Amino acid sequence: METEKITVRIPVDQVQAIDTFIKLGEFASRSEAIRRALSILIEETTDKVYGKLEIIKKVQELQALTEEIEKLKKK
Repeated sequence: METEKITVRIPVDQVQAIDTFIKLGEFASRSEAIRRALSILIEETTDKVYGKLEIIKKVQELQALTEEIEKLKKK
């Protein structure tokens, strides 16, 4: 996996929480913890976006059906 170094500012309490997790053996490093957090964020956001797309698709289908019904009523 290719990586890129970036600089971010994180609230001190969050850094302390990450450091605590490292001491407890949950992560090997801050980088590992942040990578895992980002992976979860990306997965959840992707699921959310796909959910919204499904809703939009259903609304568009309903709009098309409504238009067809209106055309049939006029006949």
